[in-house]
Amino acid sequence: MIENIIIPEILKKAVGSEKMEFFVKAKKEQPTKNCLSVISFGVFWILVISLIFSGFVWELFYGECTILSIDGIQTKVCPDDLSPLKILFIYYGIFLSPGFICFLLGFFGLFKSGGYFVGTKSKLICYRWGKIQFYPWEDFTNDIEVFGNKNSGNIIFKLKTGVYIMRNDKKVLSNTKINIGDIIYAFEIEKYCRNRIIEI
Repeated sequence: MIENIIIPEILKKAVGSEKMEFFVKAKKEQPTKNCLSVISFGVFWILVISLIFSGFVWELFYGECTILSIDGIQTKVCPDDLSPLKILFIYYGIFLSPGFICFLLGFFGLFKSGGYFVGTKSKLICYRWGKIQFYPWEDFTNDIEVFGNKNSGNIIFKLKTGVYIMRNDKKVLSNTKINIGDIIYAFEIEKYCRNRIIEI
């Protein structure tokens, strides 16, 4: 389960004298399906807000004038003078921005490198964006998701820590996740990690 690539020196020092049980480089920070879900939500949001906005001014699309209540005043708006819609356009942009943000986050997530991952008997070591992180196996739950194929697999780990959120009027723990996207040996690594977590 050792990928045939050069191991960064900083990662070698972090591993120390421990034996590497696996070593892979994740081509992506997030699994593709996660990025596509975020992109889809962004597009859906943009379409819904755009449809709501167009419902107020649909006559303008046909070159006709329309009457709108602006600041409590009935105002006539025509295609050749859209200045009365200034406030409406501002609100439109504000409500549209979450959709664009989600779309951009998902789009750029498709190309963001996931970093290097090393597994030893005691911990998972992650090196990405110039930073080393250590995760002892006892910090993980055995709720692990793995999918893909032998040449391009994805693993999603859950830590025992996270943040509490409200769901159905109850406070529940939303576990911190560690994503390893687009790697080889995904199924073998998942099996090894699950065994280590259960043993500890």
